[in-house]
Amino acid sequence: MNRWISCTDPLISQRHLHQESRRGLPPCIARRNQQALKHLGLAHCAARRQQQRGPEEFDDLLQESRVGLIRGLERFDQQRGLRPSSYLLSRATGQILHYRRDRSRTIRIPWRLRDLYAAGMKIQREREQNRQPLLSDQELADALSVHPERWAAAVLSHGASQVVDLSATPVEPTQNCEIDEHLDWLKSVLHQVDGLAGTVLKAHLIEGQSLKDLAQALNCSRSSLRLHLHEGVQLLQQWAQRDGLMPIQTS
Repeated sequence: MNRWISCTDPLISQRHLHQESRRGLPPCIARRNQQALKHLGLAHCAARRQQQRGPEEFDDLLQESRVGLIRGLERFDQQRGLRPSSYLLSRATGQILHYRRDRSRTIRIPWRLRDLYAAGMKIQREREQNRQPLLSDQELADALSVHPERWAAAVLSHGASQVVDLSATPVEPTQNCEIDEHLDWLKSVLHQVDGLAGTVLKAHLIEGQSLKDLAQALNCSRSSLRLHLHEGVQLLQQWAQRDGLMPIQTS
């Protein structure tokens, strides 16, 4: 696999290897660079795999994976019995994941705040599934063993990370009364939806969170969230027809 990836990489050629060998570098650096060129295809492989899992540009992912490849070569120990391709591919992938976590967003939210918000959402989801009342911000901060100001910062940072579509058509003033009426009705009946469906409906319809963010916060797949969302919307549509309102539509 290692040889196949290297041979298919257009940057790998004997001319490149020869030019690199003629540079006046210390022997350890020269050996590392030679190995990096030979295994450069692994960086492309890691970048291609991760390209399908996020919105980042391929060139950015490739640059980070090459950094991970070089760092992996500096730490690789042949005496441990690992294959170079397996170890270097994991290091290249890990470098991309660190980049995605810490530096890929336009608004850079500290990863500790993102993890704290996800942990808080998980506690609330478990309580709702067990039909227990949701915790207040103070109680949730105590459950997470953090100061209330820290939890408030996590909530605020999550809201700041949400992307707003500037091209969306603003709501006409004449529609405000009707929308407010439907929203009030939705809030009044939403607590009657049990289980994960109620949690997803509240977070997605009321709080405006995306399914991608919810899947990360609740530690589940987006496909399962769509199923719960569809189940909850069908139930709300039945209740809306019962109460004489128009069926609620979701995007």
